[in-house]
Amino acid sequence: MSLNVGSEGETEAVSPDDPAEASVSSPPSPAPGGPRRGGGGMLLVILLGLAGAGWYERGPILDVLGYGSPADGEPAAPADKGTDKADTGTVTLDGAGRDRLGLASGTAETRPIVLPIRAPGTVAFDERRVAHLKPRSQGRVLSLAVQPGDRVKAGEVLATLDAAGILDARNGLASAEAALGEAKASEAAAALQLKRGQDQLKFGGVAQAEVERRQVDLAKAQAAVKSAQASADMYRAQYQRLAPAEGAAPGTGTIVAPFAGVVTTVGVTLGEGVDTARDAFTVADPSRILVLANLYSPDIARVKAGDPATVEAPVPGHPPFSGRVGAINAALDPATNAAPARIEIANPDDLLRANMFVSVTIAADLGRSGVTIPASAVQQTEQGPIAFLRTGPDTFQRRNLTLGIQRADWVEVKAGIAAGDSVATAGSFGLKAILLRGLLGSTD
Repeated sequence: MSLNVGSEGETEAVSPDDPAEASVSSPPSPAPGGPRRGGGGMLLVILLGLAGAGWYERGPILDVLGYGSPADGEPAAPADKGTDKADTGTVTLDGAGRDRLGLASGTAETRPIVLPIRAPGTVAFDERRVAHLKPRSQGRVLSLAVQPGDRVKAGEVLATLDAAGILDARNGLASAEAALGEAKASEAAAALQLKRGQDQLKFGGVAQAEVERRQVDLAKAQAAVKSAQASADMYRAQYQRLAPAEGAAPGTGTIVAPFAGVVTTVGVTLGEGVDTARDAFTVADPSRILVLANLYSPDIARVKAGDPATVEAPVPGHPPFSGRVGAINAALDPATNAAPARIEIANPDDLLRANMFVSVTIAADLGRSGVTIPASAVQQTEQGPIAFLRTGPDTFQRRNLTLGIQRADWVEVKAGIAAGDSVATAGSFGLKAILLRGLLGSTD
């Protein structure tokens, strides 16, 4: 027995091949002129009572699904204008029924399987764009030109020092240059003595041994010149490194910014004596910044360098920032048991600041393709997920699904639907309700 719902919402039981039902629905009439027998009428009353009791029991359930009987005095709502076949899992709906459900369709397609992985993250400066500046020599701080948060340009003076080391370097350079001049004079004298000895040797003016001694003296003088030259070069480089800026007072040194950026820390105070072992300033370039996303197993194996990422930050009115995964730390953080993924983000307006908490979504390409359908096409049942395959203009067939990766916009189907199949999307919940009504009706 099947349920046929006509265009006017009338339902009738059709079983032309069942003689038993035919006898129930059409009891035999008494013979003309003969006595009327009451057995058929009594049987009809009993059957009507049982049918009423069955409808009463199913009524609350169908009311919840939206297919119950109308209240007393209310007109009957139009039926679904379709047929539900519980034995085959097929639902038939005409155009009016599809419009009432708001039914729409989508197509199963093959696409690369990309899994969005969400992770908490922290903004940090790129270590390659951070400079820890130390004084080049011991001294006392004469002036401070910046404070934390100030933007600086490349070569800008951050502090001036009264550096005694500069005077030492200058005096050392002067002494080394004097020694170099003396060594060169000795070399020239030794070379002259050797030449004279060689000339006198030709007519016997000197012995051969004297000429050889003078050759040794020249070699020593040449070695002394090289040593003095090396010492002078060392002091010259030292003095050039420590020399005061153009226009500065003699004996003073400066600390300058190596590149354009922001001063993040200042480690010295005015008048303080400083040495070369302590950071005086830290300057960072925030134009490109890092986001460290904490990945946990098994996401660590899914994400790889080059995967695109979006970063949502607490910046009012700003869309998510875009970047790519640069690398994934090979070691886990012992405090969180997570592997930080380094994501480089362009930050031209300095909206992202170090130590800011953000939310990261990484599009992890799993390296394979699969059949996918819109997520709205999937309905959950006690037997598992299902979808309704459109087999004709008015027919939809239930299909049991085996799902893979599930996203908010689409899901991967490993079994149950093939690429190119048309499935019901919006309104598919109504198809499930009609199918459940057919299943309830089949238990009468």
